[in-house]
Amino acid sequence: MPLLRCLSSIALMFSAVAAAAQDALVRGLDHIPLAVKDLEQSQADFEALGFVLKPGRPHANGLRNVHVKFPDGTELELITASSASDALSSDYLAWLKEGDGPAFLGLYAPGRKQADFATLTDPSLKRVFFSGRQQSPTDRPEHFAHPNTAFALSGVWLAGADAERRLLPLLGARPAKTPTCLPFGAAAVAYSLPEAQVVFLPATDQLVPGRSIVGATVTVRNLQAVRHILASSGIAFEVPHGCDDHSLWVGPRAAHGMWLEFHQPSTP
Repeated sequence: MPLLRCLSSIALMFSAVAAAAQDALVRGLDHIPLAVKDLEQSQADFEALGFVLKPGRPHANGLRNVHVKFPDGTELELITASSASDALSSDYLAWLKEGDGPAFLGLYAPGRKQADFATLTDPSLKRVFFSGRQQSPTDRPEHFAHPNTAFALSGVWLAGADAERRLLPLLGARPAKTPTCLPFGAAAVAYSLPEAQVVFLPATDQLVPGRSIVGATVTVRNLQAVRHILASSGIAFEVPHGCDDHSLWVGPRAAHGMWLEFHQPSTP
């Protein structure tokens, strides 16, 4: 009988976890727009990291972009502005005065609109948006065939992001084990969403003062393929203590203003 009660308790626990994940308002990441001064050079640099880039579409306000697309709809977007044609292009130009770097954080909120989060969000959250992921009818299999075997944008690393840290539990994120594989100081706290992890760091880990997004994680199928591509391209990488054989990091110089983690999940 004690064994049956124990098994029953375990079943209830997993049911509760599954229900919480199902009820999460935000399920993961949508995309991270990475502002760059030189789009062509940045594209070449990301190709050297082993990514395939899909050309962007023309924008009426003069913005130009290319996309690192993944099959689940997540992506890294390289974007630049040449003139201050409207509020958004003006914002990007102002951002680029301090150098390249991730400018916004998109969270995946299926079936919901930005306005649905108005009562939850702090006024200081000007660089967080909510989206349903925009898979395009022009996406082709070759756009997802990254030589580095990457297949998802699965994590983001935020420094000094107090408002985001308060918001995540309200969106259904659950506390997670603090990771030890990182090229920063010790992580403060981590949260898991059904399809992503968000890690918070002290503000002292900001690469540029006032910029909270300091890193992103892409999941790969074969980390050895990543190592080979980086070595062939002459790109240095780090394997901090605690990463074992499952992750490596490329620094902000190669990834245009952020740390980029390539992570291969452990096999059961």
